[in-house]
Amino acid sequence: MKTVRCLVLAAAVISLSACTTTSDSSRQQTLSITARSGVKTLVAKNWHIDDDCGQIDYPAMTVAEQPKHGRLEIVREAVYPKLVGKQSKCATTKVNGVVAYYTPTPGYTGRDRLVIRSPYEDGKIEEGVLTVTVVK
Repeated sequence: MKTVRCLVLAAAVISLSACTTTSDSSRQQTLSITARSGVKTLVAKNWHIDDDCGQIDYPAMTVAEQPKHGRLEIVREAVYPKLVGKQSKCATTKVNGVVAYYTPTPGYTGRDRLVIRSPYEDGKIEEGVLTVTVVK
């Protein structure tokens, strides 16, 4: 039985740029997004499902670097997995997952940064680096 474990960084408001770098034990995604001051914004979601879209477990997601001008909250909730290929059939099935929300400090505008980590495959780590432009 094949399993799918995935960390998706959300281009929550406006996606400005993205890239992925990899090594034998890790990979890194970078993304620039825009968020509104004081508004809760989805920045990442993660799930661990089998070929039949059934939940295997709640995947781990940790904060590697807290934002300096807001707060990052990680919660368990139902998500629609964003998948391609064979597992794309699961994209219309809500599954239990883990979601990260960033809320900029009310009144703050400018840049912020946060880093989220999540395991994938056997012992490998995916790191999501988000640069946030906070606007009114």
